[in-house]
Amino acid sequence: MNLTTKGRYGLAAMCELAQKTEDGPLSIAQIANRLDLSPRYLEQIFRQLRAADLVHSSRGAKGGYSLSREAGEITAGEILEALEGKIVSVGCSGKQCAEQCVDPQTCLTRPLWQKIQADVLGIVNTTTLEDLIEKEK
Repeated sequence: MNLTTKGRYGLAAMCELAQKTEDGPLSIAQIANRLDLSPRYLEQIFRQLRAADLVHSSRGAKGGYSLSREAGEITAGEILEALEGKIVSVGCSGKQCAEQCVDPQTCLTRPLWQKIQADVLGIVNTTTLEDLIEKEK
């Protein structure tokens, strides 16, 4: 599974929000500065996160972004899916496999790829922002 910078940066930015919940909303500039990222790129990422209802935005001098739910209720899988689309760990699964494989029903390696897919989804869908920031402390 190859994540784009959008998925990696989005996950890192969400961790920043999770760590700073007591400080109120964080601006794009603050997050970009802390992560040494382009503010323009982060704006695009946060538009998608807001559309997925993972963050709230507020305007004004003390405005910025905050998590829409508690850090323990938002999973890495939700964030990655909002930014990357459906998570597929290997090319040999679902529709893509059926198009590439001569006979997916008799493919001897397909069970391995399906297990890898299930394991990856199991990890990202059970790892919360809270889990990630706790490992930082």
